[in-house]
Amino acid sequence: MGKPSLLKDVLKWFIGRPITIQYPYEETPIENRFRGRHFADLSKCTGCSLCAIECPADAITMEKLPEGVSVPKNPRRIYPVVSYGKCVYCYRCVTVCPFDAYITTNDYKLAGPAKLYSRDYSLQSIRGGEQ
Repeated sequence: MGKPSLLKDVLKWFIGRPITIQYPYEETPIENRFRGRHFADLSKCTGCSLCAIECPADAITMEKLPEGVSVPKNPRRIYPVVSYGKCVYCYRCVTVCPFDAYITTNDYKLAGPAKLYSRDYSLQSIRGGEQ
């Protein structure tokens, strides 16, 4: 019973087209509520550190704002930087932020040789740059 059925299935899979998505050659469909890259909008962030305290993966550190960058709502002059390599994308930081300062995206293309952080994205949020 097992051998003829198994042979039939193997031939069907061998001759037929693949059933998996051939990423990166084909675009992967993503859902609307997919949890991707996220970063702090520094025009809303007050530097309260609640996101860093609540992060279960310890992926958020608070860093000083660079010289010459002024943010009126942030008297402590610190902002959250997410380490995407450590992040488990639970979005706890997004939900605990009392100022709704996090911008969420569906961007999932984060693999690569360089360590990725949210630093540049957050700084672009106050400079008016592209995200």
